[in-house]
Amino acid sequence: MATFSGKDGKVLSGAGLLADITHWRLKTIAKNVAYASSATGGHKKRLPGVKDAQGSFTFRLNAADAVTGQLDVGDVVTLKLYVDATNLFSVPAIIDAVEVETDISSGKVVGGAVEFSADGAWTDPSFGS
Repeated sequence: MATFSGKDGKVLSGAGLLADITHWRLKTIAKNVAYASSATGGHKKRLPGVKDAQGSFTFRLNAADAVTGQLDVGDVVTLKLYVDATNLFSVPAIIDAVEVETDISSGKVVGGAVEFSADGAWTDPSFGS
């Protein structure tokens, strides 16, 4: 059984590498439809619904190559979310939110987060198959 280390993970927007990404997340969901009828014996049944995805990634602000200068709310992009050096999800997406955080009291590195929603069908990694 092969497992993966996230150390080689990265995020690209189109062909451009986004600098200083520290974490990314992708959640795929199906909006399944529940129903009950005289034929379900008092139990809910479900039908497969439409698929959707949403996600986010966090970053450290890099003045030389700032994520905030590359992406803005409302942008329509294709995000390439790398699990490792070769396996990736390709997600047509729209940027929902961009957040920057400065912690004055602790002096932590300035960073932020980007939230996105899928804008159509995405491609899953093949994981060597």
